[in-house]
Amino acid sequence: MDHWNHIVNTALLGTSRKMPGTQDFQGSLQEPAQLILANQDSDKEEQFLQLTALTYGFHQSGAQPILAEVAPAPECKQEVRQYCSNTAISVLKQVLEIDSIPLLQSWLEYCAFHQLLIPPAMLPTLLDKAWKYKTLRTLTATAGGHRAEWLGLFNNDWNFSKVVETPTDKWQNGATAQRVEALKELRIADPVTALSWLQETWSKEGASVKTELLAAIEPTIQANDQEWLESLTNERSKQVKDGVLRLLKKLPSSTIHQKYWQIAAEAIQPRFLLGPTVALPHIDESIFQSGIDKLSNDKKISDETYILSQIIALVHPSNWETQLDKSPGEVISFFQKHKSLQAFVPSLIQATIWFQYQPWAKELMQQSQSLYIEIIPLLPEYQQQEVCEQFFEQQSEAIVKCAGGFKEEWNLALAKKILTFAATQPYVYNQTYMNNTIHLIPVSIADTLDDIQAPDNWQTGYWSNIKSHLHRLIQVKKQVLSLSSI
Repeated sequence: MDHWNHIVNTALLGTSRKMPGTQDFQGSLQEPAQLILANQDSDKEEQFLQLTALTYGFHQSGAQPILAEVAPAPECKQEVRQYCSNTAISVLKQVLEIDSIPLLQSWLEYCAFHQLLIPPAMLPTLLDKAWKYKTLRTLTATAGGHRAEWLGLFNNDWNFSKVVETPTDKWQNGATAQRVEALKELRIADPVTALSWLQETWSKEGASVKTELLAAIEPTIQANDQEWLESLTNERSKQVKDGVLRLLKKLPSSTIHQKYWQIAAEAIQPRFLLGPTVALPHIDESIFQSGIDKLSNDKKISDETYILSQIIALVHPSNWETQLDKSPGEVISFFQKHKSLQAFVPSLIQATIWFQYQPWAKELMQQSQSLYIEIIPLLPEYQQQEVCEQFFEQQSEAIVKCAGGFKEEWNLALAKKILTFAATQPYVYNQTYMNNTIHLIPVSIADTLDDIQAPDNWQTGYWSNIKSHLHRLIQVKKQVLSLSSI
């Protein structure tokens, strides 16, 4: 090993300072080293590289490779479904070229709906996309067929691609994303069985999976879940405990909600003749440990008001209907009318959103001359767009952000308002924004798109590029939509 150490030392110090000599090599290496160093036609650097190659080769000679028993790779199962048409492949290439995930999702939905398979040559590209964008995973696994599952054996990033059919199969054998999807499906169809699934496997799940499963049942949380959730309050993982507490706060019959309501009901006394009084009662430390902050971060709001505001925001609105013996509209008016309660109106709005309480959502919009942007998702889909049109000039930026989460395509009037606003900020609402919202933009906007101009000359060029890109997106969207008619 001494001769190799001499090579390393020379590499560290440089050939001009120290060069290995013949005496630094022993045995069978000495003679070839002498020939290299005696060659006058090569400089020191070349001689050094030759000595390095000689020494390295000497070390490698006689080495035996490690023997290992490697099981042969299984063959991919034969596909029984048809591959998508050449036309669909052509559209897919355009979708990938323009790089719009919503359009790619629409294309995959077309394949899944018609029981068509992704061509093998395109499958690795789509598996990579699905690894990056979780919303595509289940669709890619479905349209990928047996080959997607087979490829997942050789790449851990693609292990979501195991194809399973029924919700039970997905839950028992699927990857986490598919299990979450199966749980969501069954929570709607059979919540009792879905709860039993969770109870049976809960102790075997890791903290990250538990967190995902808790998030999956949040939209369908119901009173039957309370007993099980109450039993999980001592989970080891803080992340899981926080998830459990969040769900319990959404159940009006839960212990924590009852504590919140007891404080709120005691703090606000109606006294219809003399007017309501507000006085925060003594609060147990466990309330603050549940996530209620003690100190206000606004000098204009007292700590007592701040604490009570947080608690009211976590109390189900229907409790006030019972307490005050009033309808939703009357309760809202009661809080708006009395000065001592007006500070808590925003908390009532937050409670309406927290519990997704639609009766109050409609009343809040009907009684207000201003827009509560968080209320919009609670309204019927047709009314969401009407409200956005009505208040667009009042809160343009907030409405544009909210409309980006709509499930239904924008109507033409709303689309024009949004794109006209986008033209005023083309560096914010750029090509990436158009890529991400093309599923909401109606193709009919193409006829009037050129009429939408940037207000300032310095924005004109950039906005024109965005419009050109949007025209192309619309054309590709048309082709994706036309596949269903083929």
